[in-house]
Order: sequence, then structure tokens, then C-alpha cells
Amino acid sequence: MARPTLVLDASVGVKWFSPQNEQALKQALAIRNAHVSEQILVIVPDLFYYEVTNALVQKKIFSTATVRSAGSSLFHLGLATVNLDGTLLDNAVRISRQSAITVYDAVYAAIAVESDSPLVTANPRHQRPGLGCQVIAVEEWKP
Repeated sequence: MARPTLVLDASVGVKWFSPQNEQALKQALAIRNAHVSEQILVIVPDLFYYEVTNALVQKKIFSTATVRSAGSSLFHLGLATVNLDGTLLDNAVRISRQSAITVYDAVYAAIAVESDSPLVTANPRHQRPGLGCQVIAVEEWKP
């Protein structure tokens, strides 16, 4: 039987490396752990890796070594990574225009639509209902 799938945006991935008092950290870590234990399959665009590490670089609490280690650990999670191609970009542009969000944010929605998977986010002002896919706030995610 196929594992349930989720598309995660970078806001959830950033939480994996955040301090213990981070809001919704428990749910974000539960998603990561469910993926690692093969209970679910997490799908991300290749953009995810850039966005997560960029967010960590911007947080001055993280040393360069810590950010580099975090970036490396992302690759070891075995996330199902979707590479950008013309079709994905076309779909992201359409969603971006229709929903008045960035193409960066629309890529996650386009993957969720294409994979018929919910999109889980910690940033609902960017990833909101009406994108053509189910959007779940990370605080509301249940295994």
C-alpha cells in the first residue's frame, strides 16, 4: 500500500532546526519523524533546500557551521524532491497570478495539485485556501 503523501513548504522545514520554544515545533518534528519512519512520504521542490537554508542563514542565532550542517542533513532525510521543469513552472505561474502569491510559494501548491497531496505550511498567509489543493496549517496536521 502506498504511503500517504504531503507537500511541505519551507516554513515547516525551517522549524526542524528551530529552538525548542518555536511554535508548532512538535507537529513539524512529527511530520519529519513520520517521513523518516516511512509512515508518510514528504514531497518538496528543489527550491525547498534553498529556502530552508536561506532562512537559517538569516537567523543570526545559527553559526555558519550549524547552517551548513542543517543543509546537509536535509539531503539525508530522503525527501521526495521534485525538480523544476517547464510544466511545473507554467502551473506555478498560473497559480501565482490567480492567487496573488509569489511564484516561489506557488511552486509548492503546483506540486500539491499535481501529486493530489495536501500542502502543509507554517505560513498560511502565503499558502492559503483557494490554490487548487488542500492547505493544512502545520498546527492542525494529524498523522
